[in-house]
Amino acid sequence: MKFCPQCATPLQKEQHEFRTCLACPQCHWMYWNNPIPAAGCLIEEGGKILLIRRKNPPEAGKWSLPVGFLHFGESAEQAAVREVEEETGLKVEAVALIGTYSDIIHDWRSHLVLIYRGRTIGGELKPGDDAEAVDWFSMYRLPELAFPSGRSALEQWLYIRNGPATAVHYCPRCRCALERRLIGNREYPACPTCHYVHFHNPIPVAETIVTDAEGRILLVKRKLPPRSGDWALPGGHIDFNESAEEAAIREVKEETGLEIKLSRLLCTMGFPSLLNPEQSVLKAIFVGEIHGGVLTAGDDAEDAQFFHWPELPKNLATESVEMALQKWNESSNKL
Repeated sequence: MKFCPQCATPLQKEQHEFRTCLACPQCHWMYWNNPIPAAGCLIEEGGKILLIRRKNPPEAGKWSLPVGFLHFGESAEQAAVREVEEETGLKVEAVALIGTYSDIIHDWRSHLVLIYRGRTIGGELKPGDDAEAVDWFSMYRLPELAFPSGRSALEQWLYIRNGPATAVHYCPRCRCALERRLIGNREYPACPTCHYVHFHNPIPVAETIVTDAEGRILLVKRKLPPRSGDWALPGGHIDFNESAEEAAIREVKEETGLEIKLSRLLCTMGFPSLLNPEQSVLKAIFVGEIHGGVLTAGDDAEDAQFFHWPELPKNLATESVEMALQKWNESSNKL
């Protein structure tokens, strides 16, 4: 945009509210270049996703979810339903919002996209409006999608429907495509050939609250991202054929150089993984006492220090660390 739409005066760059925008020096009209709102639907039936092939730029010829801009006075749900009918011929209802996403189309233009879960209620499948073609695709055989918003919405939907995006889609034993199988009252990816079943279980982790003779608490500073530089309890994943107690003792030795003896299990906690938020971890948190060794940071610990309770650092790596320390403090006061 170069000229004021109200008085045709050339626009100039001005600084307003900590950002640069185009403004008219004559009538003081301002162009904020806010994202343009758009809406669409992700429609899944029988394990297949409805996609349209774009007729016009940008990304002409690529497949995408049916999405378009909101009209004046139209809600996002109404726009999503209208766009689906215009581009695919199907009548749908917007069941639930999957998420909101941002697409940067050019340096000077971006979109805020709302994607809904759509359910068909009628109509006839045929391409229309700016759709060159329309078709159903297996969720495990999808083409490259045109925009990040569609890819993100699809990943989120697959997480909701199938479990986390890291779930396997092919059998690790025979490479056959996995299918959905009802086991008990839940569905799991299962192999129709060798009957392998993928259970997306939490990853087991062991951590330990270690105290010295002065009652100070041992923490390690994370060396690697995410949350590098933040403080955590010494701990890590439980290795194959290793008990939680063995893992707790090993991790303290690797990260701090200290040898410990476990006195009790404090608690267990389930949380999203710090490394992979779409995964979950099950933490066994122990209380331990020092029986030898020399305090030396090692493995993925940048530093290892003891802290008195009032001096605990504010930048704890996870909510679970804070909760475990609080639970330990409460239980210690009762002993």
